[in-house]
Amino acid sequence: MISRRGVLLAGLATGCARNSESTLADFRTFMNALPRQTAGEVPFEPWKLEGKVVLVTFIATWCFPCLAELRVINRLESDHSAKGFANVLVGMDLEGRQVLEPFAEGYELKVPLIVADDRIRSGETVFGRIRELPSRILFGRSGELVVGFHGVAQYESLDRLVVSEIAKK
Repeated sequence: MISRRGVLLAGLATGCARNSESTLADFRTFMNALPRQTAGEVPFEPWKLEGKVVLVTFIATWCFPCLAELRVINRLESDHSAKGFANVLVGMDLEGRQVLEPFAEGYELKVPLIVADDRIRSGETVFGRIRELPSRILFGRSGELVVGFHGVAQYESLDRLVVSEIAKK
């Protein structure tokens, strides 16, 4: 399920033909295109993410695989945040904060949970359509797009990717 540089699954390749040439500008463009409204207690501060390895995961409260991934996301955050890694969640629920706020509190999320706007919920992102949940985009320290993928991932696979990117200074 995890594809390396240049090949993105779940339709993420649309509009992203120059993955290997992605730059910090692309990272900033992506982060700035995300809404600022969040659910839960952790604010979304994209300027604090520059220079970090960042995993953006699109989820929904009704998506069972997404719920199963929360354990993996929390473990990655716990294991690697002090080394320059960060998670960002994007909640795709149509009801927005109404369902995402109790979700963030109930799961005691320690990462930002962005409330997707209509544009993102319809599947449009800077890197193309989000067609399956969960979908993820991993950025390296210098802002390059490392990989995009969908579906459930094992902790070990994600951990190897994150550790590999963290090691790149």
